[in-house]
Amino acid sequence: MSKRCTNIFIFSFICTLYAGDILALSSDKDKPMNIAANEVEMNDKKGVTVYRGNVEIDQGSMHVKGDTVAIFSIDGEVNKVVIIGRPAKYRQRPDNKPVDVRAEAERMEVYAKKQFVHLERNAKVWQGQDVFTGHIIDYDAKNDIVKARGAPRTATKSGKKSDSRIRITIQPKKKK
Repeated sequence: MSKRCTNIFIFSFICTLYAGDILALSSDKDKPMNIAANEVEMNDKKGVTVYRGNVEIDQGSMHVKGDTVAIFSIDGEVNKVVIIGRPAKYRQRPDNKPVDVRAEAERMEVYAKKQFVHLERNAKVWQGQDVFTGHIIDYDAKNDIVKARGAPRTATKSGKKSDSRIRITIQPKKKK
């Protein structure tokens, strides 16, 4: 069981990568992790743990919610975490910040060693009132690069093409 707890702890650390230049509360790692799901399947031989059914993971300020959370490990180290939901949601409070960073998408993939996060289908990231939306949002934390793409344009029922562009809303800085 301790190997699984280590995997979950690493998962929570990896989740802090969602927010560009932000690190999660340093005290979160010292908090207990609570996981709730309708079912879990653990396969140590394959290095896969899958939580299904209204999955909620909490540790300190970090909260993850999805229909399915799959953790893939290689030699006992987390390699990839996949969170699927309608939408899957993530929230965590960064150190020295007054507001949480939130993310949601229908599919989130976190690659631990690569320090890479992929949000797909209706992806949104909030930092306070600033919002970044797109069909796909990729964040390379190692190189501090964010890339986003809109969805392929499709015809709506009325025959008009849907707007599939990325959207970014940045609030003005408050005057002191």
